[in-house]
Amino acid sequence: MVFAMAAPLFAQIMMIVVMIVQGQWMFAMMVVPGAIGCLASVLIALPWGSQAAAEATPSASSTASSRPITVDDDTGDAVAFHTMASQSIEAMLGFDRLPWRTIVGHWIGPADLNVPLGTGAQGRFDLDLVRQGPHALVAGTTGSGKSVLLQSWCLALAACNGPDRLNFVFLDFKGGSAFRALEQLPHTVGNVCDLDLAHAARALRALEAELTRRERLAAEHHAAHIEDMPLPPPRLMVVIDEFHALKDQLPDYIGRLVRIASLGRSLGMHLIACTQNPLGQVNADMKANMAINICLRVRDTMQSTELLGDGRAASIPPALPGSAYCNDGEQVTALRCAPVENIARCCRQVTLAHRFMGFAPTPPLFTAPLPTQVPAPIRAGHARNRFPDRLWFGLADDGIALHDATVPITTGNIGVIGAHGRGKTTVLTMLARSAAGMDGLMVRYSRVQRGERTAELLRGGEGSGARTTTETPDVPHPPRLVWVVDDADELFDPFNVSDEADEFRKALADTAVTVVFAVTTARHVRVPEHCVTRIAFPCGERTADLMTGIPSNLLATLSQRDLDTPGRAVLVAGATACLVQCAA
Repeated sequence: MVFAMAAPLFAQIMMIVVMIVQGQWMFAMMVVPGAIGCLASVLIALPWGSQAAAEATPSASSTASSRPITVDDDTGDAVAFHTMASQSIEAMLGFDRLPWRTIVGHWIGPADLNVPLGTGAQGRFDLDLVRQGPHALVAGTTGSGKSVLLQSWCLALAACNGPDRLNFVFLDFKGGSAFRALEQLPHTVGNVCDLDLAHAARALRALEAELTRRERLAAEHHAAHIEDMPLPPPRLMVVIDEFHALKDQLPDYIGRLVRIASLGRSLGMHLIACTQNPLGQVNADMKANMAINICLRVRDTMQSTELLGDGRAASIPPALPGSAYCNDGEQVTALRCAPVENIARCCRQVTLAHRFMGFAPTPPLFTAPLPTQVPAPIRAGHARNRFPDRLWFGLADDGIALHDATVPITTGNIGVIGAHGRGKTTVLTMLARSAAGMDGLMVRYSRVQRGERTAELLRGGEGSGARTTTETPDVPHPPRLVWVVDDADELFDPFNVSDEADEFRKALADTAVTVVFAVTTARHVRVPEHCVTRIAFPCGERTADLMTGIPSNLLATLSQRDLDTPGRAVLVAGATACLVQCAA
């Protein structure tokens, strides 16, 4: 502007010089007043006055966040939110006609958690969770844009970091709608909601186990930080929507999140907690480690003061969802959060980049709870068992993940204990078929039919079994006998003097025979003389369940659904016990 006003002045000065040279003094005097007027306009346009004002008050902007908020400040912020350009995350990340190529370009570069979150007064607003974090607390009332903020933040992180460097665990306690689309990201290793609290509890137990695993990994490499390891595990982002609901519904698991907040910085675990009301919802231990506070529109000034130190967030207009203040401990910045134009399309582009890079699928951090039914892989006949020296009969649950439920075949007898109708006969049939698929075993199945006990030879035995040190290699060892006995209560009766009962007692004491028996009560069963491994079906009566060997801590976690599900049992092997679902 100053240059545009100085150009006429320069032209008039040139005219005056030319007229003086030519001796036209009268015409030169006529042009002088116009040149003086142009000079005055130029002097007025120069920024001398604003510079002096800025020098006179150098700390005006730096103290804006510390001085009390005024009505004029609120109006200025509202105007600033209106003037901030609203850009999408796709535009900020530079997506072109083929966005997956841009994503691949980010992935092949160094890992970076500094991603765009929206626009501020100075333009694009970036947030670095490693440098400014490592944890963040997001607050805002309903409709303020919390879910949009979390979705945009996570998608920006996923587009800038591959699944080999960053993973997500989503805990949504408002029905699962916020992160349902993000579940398809290759970075996602877990997604739960409040509709299944058992699944959510598994996620929190898995997070604690992952924290312990990383602690051991860092100790083995003598590393003070995860980045000091030769092959560091990917950073893990734990994103919680409606944190207050998690605290109310699973209060016993808050301590696990406190550990993540206190130890996560050096172990590469980051926590983003989102809540409607920050007052009293986050305890002091967690808040001390959450350096980033993002406050969207809240109901009252006290909620805003909790995160920002003043009440400015309570004055954000309701008509501007996504407007927020970010307090990173150094300054408070106003911003407009950038939305995602098409979440499904963005997730598809990330998946395409994952396929192009040829990354292996990321294993889940935890699995869903036990299903109510497990199909048996052995339908008819004798199928080969997949596990050497072990019999498969269903799925086991260690509280975090599911794995195959098996019992050893050479280390002692196996007892199946439970009331009628719980699935004992089904388990025995499953174990008998599994044993019939193994070499070196002779399988005998006896049960009571029409009031009489009958025996059936399922497999005569092929090959040789285990040898003892006293045997010579030239003498073939007879096949190991696996005797499956259903309805064995009468055989355990100490007053039963029949030949069958005597043979049964001798087989229990014979180390060369593995007896798999089923009884309705453990009254006459002695451990470990009669059996080392037990498959116990809980009945819901605490004293009876404790007598069968079910630990009290595991018994306390059983729900009515577990007690009503056929085939739901507890596998007790030595000092360990876990919940199992027997195959049907």
